[in-house]
Amino acid sequence: MKRRHWSHPSCGLLLLVAVFCLLLVFRCSQLRHSGDGGRGAAAAAPDGGAGRNDGDDVDERLVELAAVDPAASAVLQAAKKLLEGNLARAPERHRDIALRGLREWVGKQERFDPGVMSELVELIKRPIDRYNGEGGGGEGEGRRYTSCAVVGNSGILLAAEHGELIDGHELVVRLNNAPAGNGRYARHVGARTGLAFLNSNVLSQCSVPRRGACFCRAYGEGVPILTYMCNAAHFVEHAVCNNASSFSSSTSVAAAAADAPAAAPVIVTDPRLDALCARIVKYYSLRRFARETGRPAEEWAQRHEEGMFHYSSGMQAVVAAAGVCDRVSVFGFGKDASARHHYHTLQRRELDLHDYEAEYEFYRDLESRPEAIPFLRERDSGFRLPPVAFYR
Repeated sequence: MKRRHWSHPSCGLLLLVAVFCLLLVFRCSQLRHSGDGGRGAAAAAPDGGAGRNDGDDVDERLVELAAVDPAASAVLQAAKKLLEGNLARAPERHRDIALRGLREWVGKQERFDPGVMSELVELIKRPIDRYNGEGGGGEGEGRRYTSCAVVGNSGILLAAEHGELIDGHELVVRLNNAPAGNGRYARHVGARTGLAFLNSNVLSQCSVPRRGACFCRAYGEGVPILTYMCNAAHFVEHAVCNNASSFSSSTSVAAAAADAPAAAPVIVTDPRLDALCARIVKYYSLRRFARETGRPAEEWAQRHEEGMFHYSSGMQAVVAAAGVCDRVSVFGFGKDASARHHYHTLQRRELDLHDYEAEYEFYRDLESRPEAIPFLRERDSGFRLPPVAFYR
């Protein structure tokens, strides 16, 4: 039987068909992996990010734009004016302490240093250890917490019962005095609190400098407070709360101060940490704007009120925890159409000065590919991030 020979045109046609099929299979595979609903590393990067090396997808132009922070500049200028005026708004008995804190804070504003991550144990944990009587050079001195739970305030917390899991961490961090520990919320948010993270606006609302009274210790006198300064004038409230116990309206301030044990410290975040958080969030917001609008990132300020734009308290609490903990678990960060903005209030609307979607992209990278986060990469900060897990 004579063997059939294919003509050259037939061979070429078959080869083209084969190549087309291979390309189709490859394209379908790409689409399948990129359609994970934003949960994987590919969804977090502007162009998928798959297969890239350490930091290859970091846009250096966005890094430059993220370094511009009009809000921080305005706060610093206001702080310098307060110093020039000798912090006149402060009551006399608190002025020296407030001025000392303000001067130290202003003095640290001049340089950007991601290496502050390596100093957070000294800056945050060491004062807490000393208050707890653990600062005498013993075994635990200088060590990080073995595990930390950062509990956000999102209404999604009420859809799960993570309370026992939260309380099982060595340190539990809560935000802006959200309630915990009572029968209504304990099974969802836990009962223990080891550190309260407050922005200074909250601190200013729960203290009365003229009376020397602080009502900010929602979790008890023995729970330390970590606060970042939204307004330099709030060093007055910091001085009050760092040197006074909580007083009821019917209690004599002098009598209460004489009888009460020393309250836990109120620690101000290092300005270098503030600047680091600001740059990270602005980078992710710039990147999201450019990707979703197709417009140059330089036009980002037209969408956001640049002088008011700021990271959320929760975001900074997570970054701070990453600096002092060997393992970080995060609860109550995120949103759902059926959930309130806060689990303990009726608020549903988000604040315009935050870009929560950009922060969620940061969290996805923090969990699954920390090497892609500008400023926090080990080669940028000299610091290796611990494992971070987000629970819904």
